[in-house]
Amino acid sequence: MNFDWTGKIVIVTGGGGGMGQAAAKRFAGAGARTFVFGRTLESLQATADLSENITSLVCDVADTSSIASAMETILETGAPDVLIHTAGINTADRFMAHDDPAKIASEETWKRMLDINVLGVVNMIQAVSKPMAENGGGKIVVVSSTAGHGFDSFAGVPYTASKWAVHGLLFTARQQLSEHGIILSEYAPGEANTPLVDQRPVLPEEEHRAAMIQTADCGDTLFFMASQAHSMSVIQLPNYQPFGGMPPEIPAPWLQGLDISPK
Repeated sequence: MNFDWTGKIVIVTGGGGGMGQAAAKRFAGAGARTFVFGRTLESLQATADLSENITSLVCDVADTSSIASAMETILETGAPDVLIHTAGINTADRFMAHDDPAKIASEETWKRMLDINVLGVVNMIQAVSKPMAENGGGKIVVVSSTAGHGFDSFAGVPYTASKWAVHGLLFTARQQLSEHGIILSEYAPGEANTPLVDQRPVLPEEEHRAAMIQTADCGDTLFFMASQAHSMSVIQLPNYQPFGGMPPEIPAPWLQGLDISPK
């Protein structure tokens, strides 16, 4: 494993907070020239302030012209060695059926979810793979979710659909990219205390948040995965969550707050 990233170039999407910020801090601390992508400069400022090795670039992963502009800046320094892709969204309207019409996923939500969560992965892989291959190879670690591996009672239908798509994309793209010297890995965390939690219809209690995977844990895992010489598929779960989801029958004090049944 390689834990010295001095002289290496790392891109972290979703770098304005959560696991993206945690990963950027980890790589910058190991000496990497770390570029963080986010949709607004304001959202990236706190991350950039963590290290002189971190450079913030405004970039929307759903917009290929925005990505091309950011990549042009990075390529002035050199080809990226690593892409850590954490960018993703969720919304409060995440149901197919509900007594409250406002909680039924809108057409706009479906489009945004697929544009950012799925096509954002496609766009970023395509943007970095050519310069990586020309430079002798590289590593890509994409954050999916346990919502893309099994039943999920709380993430919502659009988000879950998007993460199943990402899992299938990575599963089939891995060998193709390996032919070009690029190692593709998938990180699928379970419940994690990231900004996405704040989009839930009912917010979890502090007791629940404390039991979740924390963003620093995510940053450490992403750093570890990129430091490997081989492709990895890592599923990380908090103690209370079984692999394949968290069915409502599992006893936990916060499950009533998921708001998935008629009142």
